[in-house]
Amino acid sequence: MPSSYPTIQSFYQPELPASTSIPEPTSSQPSPPGDGFTESELLAAQDPLTRPWNPTREYTQLTISSLVPGPLPVTFNGRIVNLSTIRGTSQKEKSAAGWHYLLIKDDSSVISVKLYFAQTPYTLTLGLLLTIWTSFISEPSKNPTHNTPGVSLYANIFPGRVTSDHILIHTSESSPSICRAPLNYVKSQSLTGLMTLASYLAGGHDGVSGVKILVCVKSIGAEKKLARKQGGENILRDITLFDHTAEIRLTIWNELLPSIKSWKPNHTILLLSNPGFRVTPAGKGSLGLTKATMVEIDPEFADAGWLRDYAGRVRQKESLCLGFPEGVWDVEAAEGGVNRMFFTVGELDVWVRANPEQTFTGFVSVVIVEMDLVRLWRRNMVMYGECCGIQLFSNTPQTPCPTCKTTINLVLNPKIIGPHPMIDETGSIDSSKLLWSPRAFQTLLNTSLETLATLTLPHIQAIQDRLLGLRIHLVIGWAGTNSEAAIGRSAVLNVMY
Repeated sequence: MPSSYPTIQSFYQPELPASTSIPEPTSSQPSPPGDGFTESELLAAQDPLTRPWNPTREYTQLTISSLVPGPLPVTFNGRIVNLSTIRGTSQKEKSAAGWHYLLIKDDSSVISVKLYFAQTPYTLTLGLLLTIWTSFISEPSKNPTHNTPGVSLYANIFPGRVTSDHILIHTSESSPSICRAPLNYVKSQSLTGLMTLASYLAGGHDGVSGVKILVCVKSIGAEKKLARKQGGENILRDITLFDHTAEIRLTIWNELLPSIKSWKPNHTILLLSNPGFRVTPAGKGSLGLTKATMVEIDPEFADAGWLRDYAGRVRQKESLCLGFPEGVWDVEAAEGGVNRMFFTVGELDVWVRANPEQTFTGFVSVVIVEMDLVRLWRRNMVMYGECCGIQLFSNTPQTPCPTCKTTINLVLNPKIIGPHPMIDETGSIDSSKLLWSPRAFQTLLNTSLETLATLTLPHIQAIQDRLLGLRIHLVIGWAGTNSEAAIGRSAVLNVMY
C-alpha cells in the first residue's frame, strides 16, 4: 500500500490503559456540592414566569365580553373577584402541583380561569389586576357541578409549560382605575340588583338571584385557628361590614387572608355579588364567599363614593381618637395674645353654627361635674387608641393590636371626665366629643402618660378628687370646614386654672 494513503490508526486517538488513573485536580479545594444545575436554571424550573416568553403567534387584545369559545390566540385584562387554591395532581396536567380557580372580571363581563402552577402557588389576592394570554377559550362543561353560576366562558392555562399560555401579575398599579366599574353599570342610573344591607338581611338573601350589596369595612378581627378533622388547621378572620342601614360579619378563610392586608377600616368599599349567607345563633346572620360570589374592591361608581363619605362622617362622629392636627392654631397667641375671645358654651355653639368655615380660638370656662378616672383605671381603660377598626384600651401608653400585631401609641381616654358633661351657666359639653391635645391632658392631670401608668389606686383616687367640681378654662380651637385640618369637633389646645 502506498505510503501516501492514511492508515486507519490515524482516525482514532490512542486510548489510555485501564490501569492508568485519572489525574487528581491541581487545586486542593474540594468541588462544590450540587447536581450540576445553575441557580438560574433552578429558578426557571421553580418559577416559570421568570423565563423569557417570546410567542410565535400574534394575540388579539379583547375585552372579556368579546371572547368567543374556540381556538384563537387572545389576551385580556381583568381583576380577581374570586379565588381558591387546590393542591394535588391533575389528569390533564401531570406536571402540575396544583391549580387556582379564578373568577376574573373587567368592565364588561367575567370569565373563569383555571391557572395551574408547577411547584409553588402564585401570590394572588382579591382585586389584583392580571393580563392573560391564551390560545383557547372553552364553553361550560357538560357536567354542571364543574361550572360556576353566571359564568359562560372558561380558560385553562399553564404558564411555563404550555408555550402559548402566559400571565402577567400587575403588583404595582400605574392605572388603578382599570377594570373598576361594576358589571352592567350605566352612569346616572342605579345599579341593577343592588340592595341595602337591611333589605338583604330582611329577606333579600332568600332565593333572590343576582343580589348585590355595597358595604364598607368597619373593622378587621384577630386571627383564629380551627383544627380540621382530617388533620391540619384552618385560619380565619371576621370582618365587620356596614352600610347606612345595618352591620354584618364576613368570614375570610385561609388563602384569602392576604387579600385583606390592604383593606382600610372606614375607607375600603366592597361590592359583593351573590354572597353566601348563614343564619347565626343570634339570628342576625353572617356572610361568606361561595363559588359564585364576586368581591369587587373599591369599585368606581357614584354609590361607592357616597358610602365612603358616609363612613368618614360616622368615624368622625363616633371615634374617640381622630388624631390631633398640628400647626393649625397659634397656641401661644391664643393663650396670651392681645385679642382673646371668651365664650360661654351657648355662645360657642351659636358662633360655630353661624359660620363653620372660619378658623378661630377662644376660651370657655366650665365646671367638671363628674369624673370617671378610677372606674376606667380598674377596667384597664384609661388610655385609648384605634387600629384595624378596633378600639384598643389599656392603662399603659402602648399596646399591641390583636389583628396586625403592631404596637400602637395610645392617648388618654377622654371619657375619664365622666359620662356627664362639663357645664357652665348656658349649656354643657360632652368631654368625649372634644379633641384633646396631649398638652391639654397633661396640664389637666398635672402628670405625663408614662407617670400615670405607674400610679397606684390611691394616687388615681387623689387626682379624681382634686378635679371633681373644679372650674377650669379650656383654650378652644376650631378648624374651619374649608381647612384641610377640618375635624368637625372643637379642639382643646390647653387647660388653664
